[in-house]
Amino acid sequence: MAHAPATSHPLLRLGRLQLDSRLRALQAGSAAPDLVVTAAVPLPDSSGNPQYGFDVAWEDAVREAVGLGAEQSTAQALLRGSGDALGHGTRVVVAAHGEALLGRWISPAIAGNSVRVGPLPHLTDVAAAAAMRPAYVVVLADRDGADVIAHAAGSQLPAERFLVGNRARPAGRDHHDDLPPALHHGERHVTDREPESGGRPNAESIAGRVADAAAQVGAHVVLGVGDQHILDAVNGHLAGSIGPISAIDGAREPSGLDDHLRPAIGAALDDIASAAVSAVGDLVASLADGPNPAAVRGINAVAEQLAQQQVAVLLLAADISQDAVVGPSYRIGTRPTELLVGETDPGVEVPVEDGLVWAALQQDAIVVQLSDRAGALAGESAAALLRRGQAS
Repeated sequence: MAHAPATSHPLLRLGRLQLDSRLRALQAGSAAPDLVVTAAVPLPDSSGNPQYGFDVAWEDAVREAVGLGAEQSTAQALLRGSGDALGHGTRVVVAAHGEALLGRWISPAIAGNSVRVGPLPHLTDVAAAAAMRPAYVVVLADRDGADVIAHAAGSQLPAERFLVGNRARPAGRDHHDDLPPALHHGERHVTDREPESGGRPNAESIAGRVADAAAQVGAHVVLGVGDQHILDAVNGHLAGSIGPISAIDGAREPSGLDDHLRPAIGAALDDIASAAVSAVGDLVASLADGPNPAAVRGINAVAEQLAQQQVAVLLLAADISQDAVVGPSYRIGTRPTELLVGETDPGVEVPVEDGLVWAALQQDAIVVQLSDRAGALAGESAAALLRRGQAS
């Protein structure tokens, strides 16, 4: 069973969508050549030929995009970003000006089949999925050795192994070379006559590699598999912002990899990210009141803070698109972080949801989607946790 997920440092337990330079430089535009296509296509549930079904679904997405007003070259760029049917979940592709600017696999529970055409990319689903999949490190330790594996945020890049090396062994008459390595860790009734110092060098060595792996991918989440005594010993040498190690069911494989643990890892990350989202919601609820609030609620208040580049976490209700039916118009101003409310002259009119998320991602904010408007949102469709401790 996994340990209860930590709620300390909640922002460090969430991922964020990083815009590359081409997507970050995209300018909102309402003319046909400037329209952006965002398409989401789930991987077909087929044991026969999933690639064929995947290709057909993307051809359908191209035709739908053209029907919605996208230029042919931009719609065709979806095919270049779709890739092969080798991922998991739903493939999301953003295309503009005849180029595919983003291609990413996300959980099928977050997004279904859809094609959107507009002045901005529709990035809510991708950004919300990124929040639930932060970078993480897996440490597998048992009686015979240890493996440390680093995973970048979003799992878009191959995992990277960090070799632990030989276990340190203390000298002295109490040392037993015939004991398996794992018995150099843990409690005396488990380690027999091995002195307490026997486990420390080994635990420090493994913890050092975990720290190296975490630094490589910017991870603050560590999952552990194997001998609990070893994991506990390693945990004692990790910085608080990295640990604690969350134990999951499984065993270390001779391959030194963690592919066989994918379902358990996914479940553990869901628990950890959900706990972090809940903790952020509690922060918003506690900091939104008072003369100098460190959190704000409501689209207009959030838009003001986005324009000041003060938003650390953007919270959106899943049904925020309903707010576009009535109410003021929203426009992206001269800067991508500037979301203007009710303005008629400057900027380009955009859907409120796309404008909020676009402005948030331009300032490297975390985007969280909530199932309803209760709790942290207090009935509003948007809220924000601020960077500098109070609204500016």
